[in-house]
Amino acid sequence: MNDSSFGSLAVSRGYCTLKQLNECLAVQHSLRQQGKPALKIATILIRKGHMSVEQAREVIDLQRSDGAVRDPEEGLEEIALAEKQDLSFGAVAMDLGLATADQVNECLSDQKDRRADRQPHRRIAAVMVEKRFLTPDQAKMVLKVQQKKRGYELIPGYRILGLVGRGAMGTVYKALQVRMEREVAIKILSPKYAQKPEFVERFFREARAAARVNHTNIIQGIDVGQHNGLYYFVMELVEGETVGCALGRGEVFETALAVSIVRQTAAALEAAWMAGLLHRDVKPDNILVTPQNVAKLCDLGLAKAIAGDPDETDPDFAIGTPDYISPEQAMGAEEIDIRSDLYSLGATFYHMVTGQLPFNGIDPMSVMHKHAAEPLVAPRLRRPSLSLAANLVILRLMEKNPAARYQNPGQLIRDLEAILAGQPPPTFRAAMEKRPLGAGATEGHSGPKFPILKRYRRP
Repeated sequence: MNDSSFGSLAVSRGYCTLKQLNECLAVQHSLRQQGKPALKIATILIRKGHMSVEQAREVIDLQRSDGAVRDPEEGLEEIALAEKQDLSFGAVAMDLGLATADQVNECLSDQKDRRADRQPHRRIAAVMVEKRFLTPDQAKMVLKVQQKKRGYELIPGYRILGLVGRGAMGTVYKALQVRMEREVAIKILSPKYAQKPEFVERFFREARAAARVNHTNIIQGIDVGQHNGLYYFVMELVEGETVGCALGRGEVFETALAVSIVRQTAAALEAAWMAGLLHRDVKPDNILVTPQNVAKLCDLGLAKAIAGDPDETDPDFAIGTPDYISPEQAMGAEEIDIRSDLYSLGATFYHMVTGQLPFNGIDPMSVMHKHAAEPLVAPRLRRPSLSLAANLVILRLMEKNPAARYQNPGQLIRDLEAILAGQPPPTFRAAMEKRPLGAGATEGHSGPKFPILKRYRRP
């Protein structure tokens, strides 16, 4: 690869400035003077953040067409290595000559100590500025170089940093919101649905619904729009993993942690309900848990305004997930309410503490039928160590008849808070003499009678 030809083409196409090119040529010259292997100018430009890998490859293609590159693979190997380089903040700071390896390692050690002491996380940039290894302006420069190396703009103002995951309605990316200098998540509607006006409207409804509810336990909506045929929704980026991921690894949640996560999710459902919204698809994959065990309810894409929103029926888009669906949803009821979301939360709770689904079947339809008609095996029979109080709460949540369930999230939250405090759930204490809980559970598996609460122990 002819470096001078590469540099000239890069400048002529506006991929870098002449000043940036000369800076990199000086670095190349310095390496040669020191007897060190001289990197290709393309590699130096990439590592300095002056141009992207994609731009470098395009310039090499132009050189090929001009006959300046004889070997089709010449130049690409080093660019591939540049693409695989360490793009962490510390590595970029060292690459720019602004920090030493010892300084970076000292700051990383401080970060590790903070995690061990359960102190709030601090970004490496803030730690390096605090220790005066970098000035605030130098830290900003490192961040800008890091961002330029790491991503590309798919949506104006947002630099894509990587893939988070794919769902039924679209793809979620991790991105940098350039003006605010913060990382966010961007959901882009699948092309399959972008061609259908009804799905586009449903997608935008998700954005409006999420933005309408501002709550600690709900993923916050930030922005929504359309660019070059891409429909996108920008939301808060939360580090952590879903309950579904943990269950997928075969994990079973300790009672206290499961109760805490379910309580927080109930608080999120209450906030949405107070705003006139139902979630309609509560399940482990839609509950994200941070390293600090803060639960965040995700994906309001199926949310439906309780009032003023016409009901939509679309055979291509299932409402609810069979493994956690409420009986009334499974039977196709036109009118559902918050008690349906509470049933799905109960099914999720069941899975978390037993490691098993409430019902299994050969296909989704058979599972839905069981939710609607088959008696439930009490969770404590599948996990004997489960506290009696948690067992009772799950059975109440998963009553077939909505009238027998919790009637609103507030009732559930009070019971869960009592469990966390080591007290009997007030709902059961009040109803103790009226009826046993768990009508509809498998015969002999209906759960304990209320008086047994006297022997309740903290989970």
